[in-house]
Amino acid sequence: MIQRMCIKVHFICCLLLLGFGLQAQYSVSGGRGVPLLAKDDTYNRLQVYLLNGMGQSEIRYTSASSLPHKWYRYKNSALNAEPVAATQQGNVSVVSNPEEGYGYFAEVAGELARYVWVIDYSRYPVELRSLDLSEQPDPCAYLKLSGDMAMEKLMYHTPNGILTELKRQFEVTYKTLEWAESTALFSQKEIKKVVDGNPSGQTLDAPLCDTDVRIAGDLFARHFGIEKSIASSLYQAVAIEVHGFADKLNSDAPNVVSYEAADLGGSAPVDIRFKAVANDPVAAQYIWKIYRKEDGPEKLLVRFTGEELVYTFDKFGEYVAELEVSNRSLSCTDQSFSRDIKIVESSLEIPNAFSPGTSPGVNDEFRVAYKSLVRFKGTIFNRWGVELFTWTDPSQGWDGKKGGKYVSPGVYFYIIEAEGSDGVSYKRKGDINILRSKNVQNE
Repeated sequence: MIQRMCIKVHFICCLLLLGFGLQAQYSVSGGRGVPLLAKDDTYNRLQVYLLNGMGQSEIRYTSASSLPHKWYRYKNSALNAEPVAATQQGNVSVVSNPEEGYGYFAEVAGELARYVWVIDYSRYPVELRSLDLSEQPDPCAYLKLSGDMAMEKLMYHTPNGILTELKRQFEVTYKTLEWAESTALFSQKEIKKVVDGNPSGQTLDAPLCDTDVRIAGDLFARHFGIEKSIASSLYQAVAIEVHGFADKLNSDAPNVVSYEAADLGGSAPVDIRFKAVANDPVAAQYIWKIYRKEDGPEKLLVRFTGEELVYTFDKFGEYVAELEVSNRSLSCTDQSFSRDIKIVESSLEIPNAFSPGTSPGVNDEFRVAYKSLVRFKGTIFNRWGVELFTWTDPSQGWDGKKGGKYVSPGVYFYIIEAEGSDGVSYKRKGDINILRSKNVQNE
């Protein structure tokens, strides 16, 4: 029972102390402009304030208690703190004209200690004298900032004595191009990037268009309205980004025999349009390469210089199309686009009957079923050897008419010669039956 009461009392005390700590707070004033809370280190219960000059500065502490406030300051560690004078009215106490480069804290009976470090920002100015752009170590991927940029580090000690840097931040602005999938186009975009520490030596993603680079800051100075800026000379971009496209221009006819679908290709002949979109005018040289996969890139079928190419694949096999885009000086190249094309083997199937004029749209034409025929000729004869119809496109066929009128039902003959994309030759002869009721009228 006693143990439970002790635990309850201890819990209530912790809540009271926590409440005291939450209500107690510091505020800093003075200098030119409004002081900036630059760092709130909750782990070390430390707040770092920047003042633009120390004139008429003070640190104010508001407590939940009107008990006496005892003030201290430390240089390297709170363990070696020394007392400082303060004035107090009620639950508010003030240290006037604090010295920069010190940590200050107030202690009140029953309250948890918190700390304030004060830095006179005006003593550590930023000098941005020159800004240069370097293409090392990899100009195709990065752009390195360099130049004469002088600034002293802003340092403070945590209460437990750890020397810590308060990082300055600078805003870097430059232009590049951004790709939009919805429009398949590049558009110009302004990049604003915040970098920590001295910008000299920082790297940016290589821009895709000519641009200058601007640096502004640091951002602490921006708060006080005294930031500085500098711009580089115009940088000529060298990085390349390309997006390639490959589209099949012709679709399969209805009488093409089904085959295992390929990513690109199919029944020959296949017309494929290749198109490249890159960050012009930086991209200056476009090279398309097409080769059979089994032969490798050493035996090119096509080497075409240009942004767009239409190529007809009329041979069975597997192919590779690759794109290489280089900049004006040929120092950067993008070879990321590659596409496989598969042309299927040939086949030819010939029907033995059809019924023109009987049921429109259903078996009303004599058509072969085929795949990958690159050469074709078909001829229809009657029983006396009279030529009735000739066609050279396997996707087309005979509608059972001669001179605009349906021929009589019965037996007719065909001769078909063809060649496949795989080199197979076809020479077929045979008969075809026309099935049609006598009451079907000629058109």
